[in-house]
Amino acid sequence: MIRNLLLTIGFILFTGVMLHAQQAALQGKVVDQDTKEPIPFANIVVENKGSQVGGTSSDFDGNYVIKPLRPGKVDVKATFVGYKTKLIQGVTLGADRIRFLDIELEATAETLETVEVVDYKVPLIDKDQTASGATVTAEEIAKMPQRNANAVATTVGGVFSQDGERGSVRGARTDATATFIDGIRVIGNSSVPQSAIEQVDVILGGVPARYGDATSGIINVTTKGPARQFGAGIELETSQFLDPFGYNRVGFNIMGPLIKGKNKNNTSLLGFFLAGDIDFQQDGSPSPIGYGTTTEDALSSIEQNPLRPSGTGTGTYLNGEFLRSDDLRNVKASLNTNRQSYNFIGNINIRTTETINLTIGGSYFYNHRNLYNYAATLANYDKNTIQDNTNYRGYIKFSQRFPGSSESTSAFRNFFYAIQFDYTKDKGEFGDPYHWDNIFEYGYIGKFTSYKTPTFELGSDTVNGVYYDNIWLLNSWNYDTLVTWDPRNTNPLVAEYTNNYYTVYGGFPEGHYENLDQIMLGGGLVNGSTPQAIYSLYQSPGTNQSGYGKFDNDQYNIRVDASLDIKNHAIKLGFQYEQRVNSFVNYAPTGLWNLMRGLTNFHIMELDLDNPEVISYDGHVDTILYPRRYDANSQMIFDRNLRIAMGLPEDGLDYIETDSYDISNNTIEYYDKNGILHTSTLNTDDLSISLFSPDELWNNGSSYINYSGFDYTGERLKEQPSFSDFFTATDDDGMFTRPIGAFRPIYMAGYIQDQFAFKDLIFNIGVRVDRYDANQQVLVDQFVLYPRYTVSEKDALPFEFTTPENIGGDYVIYVDQVDNPTEVVGYRNDYIWYNAEGIEIQDPNVLDVGYGISPALVNPEQDRVSLESFKDYDPQINVMPRISFSFPISDEALFFAHYDVLTQRPTSNSYTSPATWYYFNFTGNQINNPNLEPTKTIDYELGFTQRVTQSSSVTFTAFYREMRNMLQTYRFNGAYPKDYTSYNNIDFGTVNGITAEYDLRRTQNLRLRAAYTLQFADATGASTTTAASLIAAGLPNLRSTYPMPWDRRHQFNIVMDYRWSSGKNYNGPRTERKNGKAPIDWLSNTGFNFTLIGGSGTPYTASRNVTSPISGGTNLLKGTYSGSRLPWQFRFDIRIDKDIYFDLRKPREGKEGRQAYLNVYFQILNLLNTKNVINVYPYTGNPDDDGYLSAPEWQRQINNQLDPQSFRDLYSVFVDNPGNYSMPRQIRFGLMFNF
Repeated sequence: MIRNLLLTIGFILFTGVMLHAQQAALQGKVVDQDTKEPIPFANIVVENKGSQVGGTSSDFDGNYVIKPLRPGKVDVKATFVGYKTKLIQGVTLGADRIRFLDIELEATAETLETVEVVDYKVPLIDKDQTASGATVTAEEIAKMPQRNANAVATTVGGVFSQDGERGSVRGARTDATATFIDGIRVIGNSSVPQSAIEQVDVILGGVPARYGDATSGIINVTTKGPARQFGAGIELETSQFLDPFGYNRVGFNIMGPLIKGKNKNNTSLLGFFLAGDIDFQQDGSPSPIGYGTTTEDALSSIEQNPLRPSGTGTGTYLNGEFLRSDDLRNVKASLNTNRQSYNFIGNINIRTTETINLTIGGSYFYNHRNLYNYAATLANYDKNTIQDNTNYRGYIKFSQRFPGSSESTSAFRNFFYAIQFDYTKDKGEFGDPYHWDNIFEYGYIGKFTSYKTPTFELGSDTVNGVYYDNIWLLNSWNYDTLVTWDPRNTNPLVAEYTNNYYTVYGGFPEGHYENLDQIMLGGGLVNGSTPQAIYSLYQSPGTNQSGYGKFDNDQYNIRVDASLDIKNHAIKLGFQYEQRVNSFVNYAPTGLWNLMRGLTNFHIMELDLDNPEVISYDGHVDTILYPRRYDANSQMIFDRNLRIAMGLPEDGLDYIETDSYDISNNTIEYYDKNGILHTSTLNTDDLSISLFSPDELWNNGSSYINYSGFDYTGERLKEQPSFSDFFTATDDDGMFTRPIGAFRPIYMAGYIQDQFAFKDLIFNIGVRVDRYDANQQVLVDQFVLYPRYTVSEKDALPFEFTTPENIGGDYVIYVDQVDNPTEVVGYRNDYIWYNAEGIEIQDPNVLDVGYGISPALVNPEQDRVSLESFKDYDPQINVMPRISFSFPISDEALFFAHYDVLTQRPTSNSYTSPATWYYFNFTGNQINNPNLEPTKTIDYELGFTQRVTQSSSVTFTAFYREMRNMLQTYRFNGAYPKDYTSYNNIDFGTVNGITAEYDLRRTQNLRLRAAYTLQFADATGASTTTAASLIAAGLPNLRSTYPMPWDRRHQFNIVMDYRWSSGKNYNGPRTERKNGKAPIDWLSNTGFNFTLIGGSGTPYTASRNVTSPISGGTNLLKGTYSGSRLPWQFRFDIRIDKDIYFDLRKPREGKEGRQAYLNVYFQILNLLNTKNVINVYPYTGNPDDDGYLSAPEWQRQINNQLDPQSFRDLYSVFVDNPGNYSMPRQIRFGLMFNF
């Protein structure tokens, strides 16, 4: 049965699986302790938590190699007849590293087995050091103030952190770093339960060939696995009563065997591990200066009475614009920004034989949070958007080793392969806390009844051959005389604006509420309206902060790796296939009521003058009525569907009042053809988005919707439509359904790497080949939306011309005018422009001779994009050599260097919907570019490590990076039919620096890691939107390099752990006691760990003029771009803890003892409560004042505000933005119990 099971698993794995991407190796020599002679055929066993995870025998020369092994800490046991068994505990294995471990065995004549137990000490000089970075083990992480992978990464020299976050790695953009958890490339959430982390490997340079799709660092997280014995732990952590931010966490872990083997070690054949964190934080955005908001009384006042009369007889003012400083308060914690999350991870390990292993594992993460919104902090925090995210992963790993016989003389040894399939689901939703996915509730405030009367004018007409003169002719059915309103509790705060308006002008409908327009002009609100902002700074109470949307992303991974030793060459090779399926749908629901109003009755707005109705009174004709004219061609689909839902004829002349919808009763009012008001109950449960057509929701580019992989009603597509379906697909009624498929990029890679020694040199030489296919349609020509002629097709033009010799056949022809071309004015080859003589020009506007820049179009009358304008994305193939080596100068010094080429697929702004091009002429928004290429980094490094003492070493590293093809906002000047802004691979930059690291292994009580980095990071852009403001101001695309925002010239990363041991190794304060009682060791198993991260200030661009959210304007450069610096920034975090041990079971014959421990700790983040300045205003250079209120040139504008004093008070609070400062001090107390 087991054989059949393995065959089935093997078939599944080989048809859809990938390999575990984290491997370690153990290599060394077994020798006699006294004679140093090699010991052949010695048995070496590797154990993890008591379970054997690897083993081999030494060869004739005493050499051994064990791989693959899981990164982390293991115990190594060596045995041989006539020698004492040696157990080396705590051997650290790094991901993609070889741990060299020579073992000396002591000869013995005793027949009883004796075991020599020693603790492993990580060597100061690692001769396999061909990659730069750091490995941090679970034991070290457990004592750190912050215990997540990103926080661990910030302690490594060269990793930038401004406020505890993991930022740029060696000057690259933050999205250039890749995170792996148990070999799975992470999309979405990258957090791991704290008790589940076995080891974190941070790779800064010398990236092994097996890693790709990253141009900066690699963060490798290895989680814990099963154990031979059952164990568990629980952790409680809280900040209640210690700080105002309300942090609480419960963590747990449990592990053990499910089936044990029958050997003497009871090795686990089937084991499991499970860990989780559940946390809640009241304040999701802590600040050291607190938050300015209204007092409870003031807030209640402007919620219940948001308006006041203007005093002019019409209109109203916002009461929020009369708030003064007495109405404001400062709160220490942000309001309604709480978050809670559930994070679980686990695995089951099946060890069928000593060389075959199967692991099944996965993780689950759920996060619910109220999003912080600075504009809402004053009076609208109750409406903060809710965001839910769910991320789960599952994987199956299969590996098999063929270690070969230690007696074999074959050149081929230690072959293994590993296969893994993993799947990741990352999905989420966001929306209003009260409405969520009920999108028609967002803009709804109540039922408006408009009372209409027909209007007439004196005139003449002929009816049935009879001429009538000077009689009343109907000219409209729709004259509004009164609007009554019945509020609903759907949006009660927004409804108060209209309630207040009706109260202010109650009893005086003339000029105030005869129609909806009067209500809106006077300051009241109708369905689909949004309250006016308070001085354009803060949201008024009740404002909907967002729409509703959801995303659903999948990642499928298949990878196969193998390794083989050929003599002294360790060959690694592998292949990977990955596909992502990204889907989303977003709605702008508040405005749907405005759209409904515009789509309804549009086809019956005119009068049918051909069918008059004569009205007589006492035989005298004094009036002629005209019915509404039905125009089937202009009837909107929404109108038709709504009539059907109301039970009305779809071709009827009934006039529907959409604002009369009663959400409580699902009714709506309408006027029949005779002008009589009726009420109808919808025959559907509620209003539905399916009442609209997709085209109506796209609204010619001013869209209320955006989707991909979902249909417009919010249902995920079961099949992938083609690109052309968007333009052609219809339903049974002929309505264009506009299906848009999910974004499905494909990433493939293969690599081979050889590690070998040549004399004293250790080389890692490899090559990686990546293939990226965006798997979507792109424009044939990014400058011309429609088919155009090239030089090779010039015979199709209506005139003859001669091309210059340097103009190629694929160059695009430009003519004097599109409609009636008579001459050629220039050419273009991709991004290079030429005039008619073939001379290169910089400004394409030179080709404009009065009719705009005009390409020679195949169809000059075309005004909408067609399928002929597109082609498939050309897959990008990148070859990346990786060369690194190390050279031990002596036992106390090591020289190392590397050369890497790294590429990364576009991480953003790549997916482009066909709707983008279909509505291209109607929008002015910046659009994505589907034709983006991977970014590229060329990395050089030289390093030197020197042992300073028996327990410390120093390392100096010099690095240089060239970053190419980075994404940047780009203006396609000269594009047809209009210029547009998108993105392009035009950014470049360089980073160079030196890192000095000091590593002090525990010496008595102290363990220290310290790094100093001197770095220069310059680029043409810090992000994809750096050039956006320049382009908006009409300036050319940015091409000069400047310091990047994370260009910290001097960076310090320090981790210090000071700890007292227990027993005979204790050296702390002690109180001796009488009567033979044991002394009191006050600080036994007690210690503290602190991290210091900081350095010099980062750059910003100073301005010589004052701008503000009120005044607007463009900053005028003062000095040079990024030429000013913020103050120095430092952050201290500390953890103080004590371990208390308990004996659960004393050891006795045949049974091991069991021990438990309780860890009590205080964790203090930002110990000194330093208010580091992380943002300033460009004119003043201060974080709390932009200079606007005191600027002479703006005093008139300030004094013209509704209430100048109120404006000054509110603006002063607004400009002192908490986001300009680092996080405050946070204090947490915790208990951790493990056994």
